Amino acid sequence: MSPAPRPGSGAAATLIAVMLAAAPHGAAATDDDESTSQTNTGHANTSQANTNQEAAAALAREIAKLQQELERQRAQLEVQAQEIERLRQQVEESQGTAARAKVAAQDAPRVSVTNARPTIASADGRASFSPRAVVQLDAAKHEQSSDGGAVLDFRRGSVGAANNRETNAARDLSDGAYFRRARLGFEGSIARDFSYRLMLELGGSGTEGPTRINDAWIAYSGFAPFTLQLGAFSPPANMDDGTGVESSLFIERATPAELSRALGGADGRIGLGVRGSGSRWMSSLTLTTRTAGDAEVFDSQLATVARVGWLAATAADYNLHTGLSGTWVLQPADQGSAIAGARYATRFRDRPELRVDSTRLIDTGSIDADAAYAAGIEIGANWKNWYLQAENFWFGVERPHASALSDPVFGGYYVQGSWLITGESRRYEAAAGAFQAPRPFVPATSSGGRGAWELALRYSHTDLDYREGVLSTAALVDSVRGGTQDILALGVNWYLNANFKLAFNYLNVDVDRLNPAGPGNLAPFGPSPATPPVGAEIGQELDIFALRSQFSF
Repeated sequence: MSPAPRPGSGAAATLIAVMLAAAPHGAAATDDDESTSQTNTGHANTSQANTNQEAAAALAREIAKLQQELERQRAQLEVQAQEIERLRQQVEESQGTAARAKVAAQDAPRVSVTNARPTIASADGRASFSPRAVVQLDAAKHEQSSDGGAVLDFRRGSVGAANNRETNAARDLSDGAYFRRARLGFEGSIARDFSYRLMLELGGSGTEGPTRINDAWIAYSGFAPFTLQLGAFSPPANMDDGTGVESSLFIERATPAELSRALGGADGRIGLGVRGSGSRWMSSLTLTTRTAGDAEVFDSQLATVARVGWLAATAADYNLHTGLSGTWVLQPADQGSAIAGARYATRFRDRPELRVDSTRLIDTGSIDADAAYAAGIEIGANWKNWYLQAENFWFGVERPHASALSDPVFGGYYVQGSWLITGESRRYEAAAGAFQAPRPFVPATSSGGRGAWELALRYSHTDLDYREGVLSTAALVDSVRGGTQDILALGVNWYLNANFKLAFNYLNVDVDRLNPAGPGNLAPFGPSPATPPVGAEIGQELDIFALRSQFSF
């Protein structure tokens, strides 16, 4: 079927031409004039018809020309419509790609780096993962009297059987270097309210390893401001314990604080705890058992460790903290009925505030106990670039009910302070209830900067004697001759930046301790000459020079 003609087609031009030819061109002639004018009229009509036909043809040509122009414009519009459709599709695709890219960007993990510690977090911030590391390399030189041999030189370390290294090492403490800490691991959060940490320790005391668990815990903070924690961790035991190992004023903690944390806390202690904190307070209560990596026993120790602290006063340039701490051993570890000696042993001992050599110079030995405790009171303050902190501790052991022996008590305290000569200040952390390391105003770099410099001073006193008696006499049946230790320490700390630190310590150590041999314990160090004469002085005085290099993130 032929398509219907469009307006302006050739059919329309023909119709116009016919209409023009049929139209009248003048009035009708009368009969009298018909023959006279017939010839003239015919010529006129013929001329007019020719004119009309020419006009119609011209009009038709014009219409055809317009028709062609319309067709060209129509084709052009169709091309433009196709181009518009193509552009529209491109816009839609571009918008879709941008929208998908935006959604993808919103869902993509976020990577950040703070003080050289990288963190990968989910887009909504509800989950995170961050690697951690603490590496501390210690070196020391011990200045002590020459070794005179076990027969004439009575200096001794921890109580122990024959071939105990510390029996001889106390007379010649090891000089050298070793990795005190080499902790590697990671921490993060899951579903916002859950957090976790896994840290392995490759360092040690006197020598590195074996590799062991330092932290392996999960925590739930959905009961703000309180957090539940389960696993292996270091429960808050005192103020010195609340200061991170990266922020310690001296290379090691003061001995009284170390004895307090070791009783029921310390690194890798397995337990269940609850912690809470606000802008001016902190508290913690933890039920603990053995530490990860302990030797197997019949029944593990069970203890509670608690601490509470308050920010008593604060302003822009000072902070004053006070607090209390306590540990109660509900059940000492059971060594089994076949053990020779104390079945439920509790022991207090420590090194001279340095661990390049692992020898302990004060030691109560194993005391059979139903329970044991440590209680402490703490105070700390900073004012501008000055800092001061002190703690006092009481220790005690409850012997078995069937024992007729009296219950021994011990004590200790320390006072420490520093002056940051470059003007920084130690940072108070309310959640830890302790003062952390300063951040240098101008980190040390190859292009300049001096970092932060700190001068430190500490005095500590530890008394592990109970009814010790006098020189050259045997210990009483209920005596504990753990010794007294006084240490004066001077320190210089250089914080190059937030990650690197160098520390120099000088320690003057004075140990006064009598041979613990007595009724029921005639050879505490093994057969003579390992065990000195009855009542002999087995302590010593020495100087130690120590250096630590530290990297952490």
